[in-house]
Amino acid sequence: MKKLLSLGLVVSMLFASTAYADILPEGKKAVPVCAYFNNTESMLDTMAIYGYETAPDDSMVSISSFVSNECFTKAYKFNTYKVFGLTAEHAVEVAQLDPYDPSTDDEAYPTNIELELGEILVDEDSNVDRIENEYTIVELDLENEMLLVIPVKTTKYFTDETEPEVTEGMVTAVSGASEEEPAEDVFTDVDTTNKYYTALKFLKDEGIIEGYPDGSFKPESTINRAEFTKIIMGAVATQEALTTCAENYTVANDYNVTLFTDVVFAMVGGNEPPWYFDYVCVAKFNAVISGYPDGSFKPEQTINFAEASKIIVNAMGEQTPELTPWYMSYVKELEDKNAIPTSILSFGQYLTRGEMAEIAYRLKAEVTNLPSMTYEGLE
Repeated sequence: MKKLLSLGLVVSMLFASTAYADILPEGKKAVPVCAYFNNTESMLDTMAIYGYETAPDDSMVSISSFVSNECFTKAYKFNTYKVFGLTAEHAVEVAQLDPYDPSTDDEAYPTNIELELGEILVDEDSNVDRIENEYTIVELDLENEMLLVIPVKTTKYFTDETEPEVTEGMVTAVSGASEEEPAEDVFTDVDTTNKYYTALKFLKDEGIIEGYPDGSFKPESTINRAEFTKIIMGAVATQEALTTCAENYTVANDYNVTLFTDVVFAMVGGNEPPWYFDYVCVAKFNAVISGYPDGSFKPEQTINFAEASKIIVNAMGEQTPELTPWYMSYVKELEDKNAIPTSILSFGQYLTRGEMAEIAYRLKAEVTNLPSMTYEGLE
């Protein structure tokens, strides 16, 4: 069971910024968006937080010490700002270091999400003054090496007497788009505030996912074996392999394609194959899947993370040793690629559509800098 560590150290924020010139579109102004940790005093008394900012050339441009209830902002929109959590003992140690780079420190733990902070462009005559995104610290999770936080709300402030505008339960996404021209929702139920937005937009743009006929994706719904196979094989197989698999298979099977006892397609008589047929076909031909001992595939059955890890690693063409339990080597392979979303907590946990998309995105786009679970951290 995870435990919240007592840090016993909170010091006010010290911020030194480097000025940069910025070129704004005509008629626009930049509104700062900051990240604010809105915790109770008792919680802040137990946490030490460190903010760290770098320029695009990786040089350090500003740094903050341990902070309490401060709103992090960036000196320049192209900079990177990261927040770390530290233990009490280590906080005392690094307080004596100058310089200190938490991004290279194994005992400085990044957040489990990307904090939204930077700037949004608004009309030059807009009365919007600043935007504060608020987060709550959940705990410093040493087991999975991250500072767990959740988004709480966004508060928009104005230059005149207008009352602040509050949006509960989410934070403003900083995407580079103007406030008047927001980034396009990737699905009807996935906008820029959704935690899977980046992954889903990438996979949709790549033609790997399409969503449902009503325009939704349902990222929080569990995923079945057919849906899962479509996403993972869509990420690794060529379009030619997908469209010709059934034709190649029929050469030796008299135009009756029986991939599994419950995945069958007769290529004569005008029949239509199941929508997932091509993906299952390529997966079987490439030994990515083998089905169940009774010869079935069970396309409508939900899939858990252990099962999924084996199929994913096989689809990647990685060779792994045989370990006990059987899924250890597959999970460790995904761990090495930082491809296990932090929402996955156990080997037997059923995957959601969003989690599967996140895994596929990290592997396809070779994204390795996001928080990831470890084999030892799973139950």
